[in-house]
Amino acid sequence: MTDPNYTAMLVVIDRSGSMSNIRDEMVTAVRGLLDDQGAEPGKLTVDIYSFDDVVTREFHLANPLDVVVSLEPRNFTALYDAIGIAVTEFGETLAAMPESERPDTVQVIVVTDGMENASREWHLARVRELVLRQKESHKWDFVFLGANQDAVMTGEGLGFDRGSSMSFDPSAGGVDAMLKASSRYTSDLRRKQKRVFMMEERMASLEAENDALRRAAAEAQARAAEDSTGQDETDSKSA
Repeated sequence: MTDPNYTAMLVVIDRSGSMSNIRDEMVTAVRGLLDDQGAEPGKLTVDIYSFDDVVTREFHLANPLDVVVSLEPRNFTALYDAIGIAVTEFGETLAAMPESERPDTVQVIVVTDGMENASREWHLARVRELVLRQKESHKWDFVFLGANQDAVMTGEGLGFDRGSSMSFDPSAGGVDAMLKASSRYTSDLRRKQKRVFMMEERMASLEAENDALRRAAAEAQARAAEDSTGQDETDSKSA
């Protein structure tokens, strides 16, 4: 039996050149997420990977309060390589633990401000297969947070649930709202009370005065809610 009080979190953060516009805001927001979760009851360890066209593991099974968050934006966006490498290595680490010491809750958070353009080892179909396998076989939770794109559509293509994917505005307010929503989501997950990203969180994360984006966020949330309700009903009938 796994440890019901233990959550292992994997955070995969884009450090490509375009992140330079929100580097300081992202560092502050991630630090806030780790501080929030470090203060929650229960055991939490954090692995952090950063990526441009190279993928780097920055911290491994670390206490969230000991993590020093730093980003030096450069180069291109190897999103597929980052997810594939990080999830694979993280899975190998957890598999090597005695079952009684393994986390009962595992969460992967991917944050990017751009589209894939530099992967060499992994491709979309392979990443999707990996994500779906970890979700279905090991009950991992995956969160996709993306700027300058329809993150719900991108996340779904990667195998992430629509309700667990969210777009954010690449601005101080958008980044702050996005990470606050993520912290709420993670707290609920750790309490075994998972909820999808809510309408007001999606709207706050798109703080730019862009009605089209706001409407898209609302529609995505509605689709995600319908999917979640439908799945709950299916599970209830099959129970």
